[in-house]
Amino acid sequence: MKVLVQYTQTGMYKDHSWGNPTMRSKGQLHAVEPAFAATLIKNQQACLHKNEDGEIVIHR
Repeated sequence: MKVLVQYTQTGMYKDHSWGNPTMRSKGQLHAVEPAFAATLIKNQQACLHKNEDGEIVIHR
């Protein structure tokens, strides 16, 4: 399961702890594991993306 986040800063980010960092642009949407979403949100590097009903978007 992954959640959709929107990056608030351009930079190099990992999708998994064992993966290589890839470039992500400010405003870009990307599905990440919940633990990484929490870290990105805590560090103010991304925000959780919600649909028009205010629900969290989950990718399986």
